[in-house]
Parts: sequence; C-alpha cells; structure tokens
Amino acid sequence: MSVIEALNKTALFSGMTSSALRIIAKGAHSISVPCGAHLFESGDEARSFFLLTSGIVRLYRAGLDGEDKVYQVLGEGDLIAETAMFSKPCVYPLSAQAESDCDLYRLHKEGLTELAANDSRFALYLLEQMSGRLYQAVNRFDQLTVANAGQRLVMYLLALIQEQKSHWLTLPVSVKVLAKQLNMSPETLSRLLARFRESDMISGRGRKWVVSDAAGLCRVTNLPLPEAMSSMAGSQFFRCCNFG
Repeated sequence: MSVIEALNKTALFSGMTSSALRIIAKGAHSISVPCGAHLFESGDEARSFFLLTSGIVRLYRAGLDGEDKVYQVLGEGDLIAETAMFSKPCVYPLSAQAESDCDLYRLHKEGLTELAANDSRFALYLLEQMSGRLYQAVNRFDQLTVANAGQRLVMYLLALIQEQKSHWLTLPVSVKVLAKQLNMSPETLSRLLARFRESDMISGRGRKWVVSDAAGLCRVTNLPLPEAMSSMAGSQFFRCCNFG
C-alpha cells in the first residue's frame, strides 16, 4: 500500500484531496522497527510523525517512581505524534516504543504544518480533532482516578467489545502493559481476571479472552449495565491522548 493510500484510510486524513495528501506525504519513507526499539523518547526534538501500517506501539512516560506510565497503545492504521508537530518547543512529550515488530511511514512535519497554514478548513478540522481528544483525555483521567481497579478493567473490556465487534477478544498488548495502561499492578490485574474467570463471566488466558457475561461484570463492579456503559466509554475511550 502506498503512503497516499495509507493516509487516506486514517480518520484524520480520509476524504482529503489527492493534492493535499501529496503535500503531507512529501518526503515520506517507510521504516521497520524491531520489537523493543524506540521511535523516539520524551524530550527528543519532534521532526517527524508516523503512520503505523503493522504492529503495536505504546506511548509512555517514565514516572518518578521509576515505573512506566502507559498513556496509549496504538495499532495498524494509527497516526503517531501528529499533534506534537505543532507544539512549541517542538519536542515529543511521550516516548514511543514498539511492542512488536512494526512497519511505519515516517512523515516530515513540514508537510503537515504547510497544509495547516495554507488551508483554513483543514486547520479548523485539525483543531476540532485536537479538542475532541482533549475531551476524551479529561474523561479518561477522571475514570482512571475515580473508578476502582475492577471498574477500570470492566470498562476496558466493554470498550474492546465495541472496538473488535465481538465478545471473543484479543488483547492488543501483554497483561503487564495493560496493567500499566489501566493504572494498576500486574498482580492486581491477574487477580481480577482470575476472579472473573472463576465466576464464569469470562474465560481465556494470555491475550485471548471471551466475555460471556458482560452484565454480570457490571453488576459485581457496581457499574451501569453494558447498554449504558457504551455511551459513557465508547470504543476509543482507552485509546485517546495521542499526543506522543
């Protein structure tokens, strides 16, 4: 798939004219990053943003306690650090590390900033997208700091059901990384999964799980039923904050 085709499939750039996409794609080139390698680290000068065509990347920042704080996990078709291209000073606020072998397009910031400077409609649309992500980030922060660990896990599973359109789920990351993303220890996450599995509300292991009783998960964690939760969380609830 060409970079133009790949850009046209993203939520941000879909429907844009070919001439606009060519401006964004000017100077782009494909790269491969092995599992464990970094695309960039927090504080690095932000000269490029990325389009992930295969693999998984996590955005994180090292905490004062030495533990990584995972802000987002990205997959195929996601853009990485496009909003950082407009920051002053222009540095990456988060680190990006490959959780698997990844293929990406590296895109220069000049194409994106040129288009925003010369196309007022695109600039306004970009502001709308950033505003929406900021709203999601505030909601997510509220949920991660108010809800307890069991509620956070159930909300995540319900959001994953929406995203994958199935109760047969594949976790996009390891349990260890997921625990950091949900602001809990790996031991706490493992205990919760075991508790829900023993109650026959879920089954599985590793990254493969089946949610057989979503309503039961909500009841035992004192959450609204799944129908109400879908409007509160949304399939992108735990995938916001793309400010890497």
